Amino acid sequence: MTNTAIERSLLESLNAYVKHFETPNTREALFAIASSILTFQQKQGNLAIAPDLSEALIQQVVNQFKVEDVVNAIVDSTTETLVQEVNQWRQSLESQVLNTLNAYVQNFLSGQMLNLPETILSIIPLVENVQIRKSQAESLIQGVISKFDLQTVLEPVVDAKFLAIAQRLSELLQFGNLEDLLKQTILGDQTLLNNSLENVTESLVNNELSKILGNDSLQFSIDLDSQQLMVKQVTLKLNVMKSSAPSSKSNKEIAKQVDNEIENLRKLTQEKRGVVDISKPIILGELEVGTPKQTGNMN
Repeated sequence: MTNTAIERSLLESLNAYVKHFETPNTREALFAIASSILTFQQKQGNLAIAPDLSEALIQQVVNQFKVEDVVNAIVDSTTETLVQEVNQWRQSLESQVLNTLNAYVQNFLSGQMLNLPETILSIIPLVENVQIRKSQAESLIQGVISKFDLQTVLEPVVDAKFLAIAQRLSELLQFGNLEDLLKQTILGDQTLLNNSLENVTESLVNNELSKILGNDSLQFSIDLDSQQLMVKQVTLKLNVMKSSAPSSKSNKEIAKQVDNEIENLRKLTQEKRGVVDISKPIILGELEVGTPKQTGNMN
């Protein structure tokens, strides 16, 4: 497919998803949906797009989003199947992360401070092989945090699958000092700081990790499987840490236009359903619960 064809197909899929499954409340939510659709297609091996081109493509598609296109969308069977699969994948991923988080808190937290966003980012590579994008990760963090209930989380989890993943997470968190050093090394590279952190790849992170482990003056002992998982975790975390570039006047105007389209769609949906929207956006940040942090390698 040509870039134009991919862009048109993604926009059609975005409209179909919004029409059938979710009315986004923010531009970020719209980005997350578009990103999920593209990532799912790449996960299935249906598309091969360079990371820098992918971000530009998602930006272009979101900028073209219009309420009338959603309302008047005629969805063919292929697109219908695609968006259903994307929706199932998003729900499944959120469920797996939440169940693993619950199992970890119940069995392995040991009274230490729990940084929910950081822990969720550490879990994602343990349940999903594909590297997801910043907007997807932030949306996933919001979804999991909204469903995480510390009062009821202590109910036993008997699913051996999630207990095993939680145990693996606990083992990986023991290498917290190594992970911190790896992130600091990459962030300390002025060349990277002058560029988009979303250009940080698993290959780059793996190279930096190899350099650290090859330094005889540093005493780190970590198995190969844990190294590979740490590379995925750090790559995801650095990409999510990326700050958006300052918007130009034209970009601000486009952003306002998208916000207006989302607001109009939300109002239209409310009118059709006859309900009042009382939902509030979740604020991401250093959301922490638990007892004061203990000394050690816990992030």
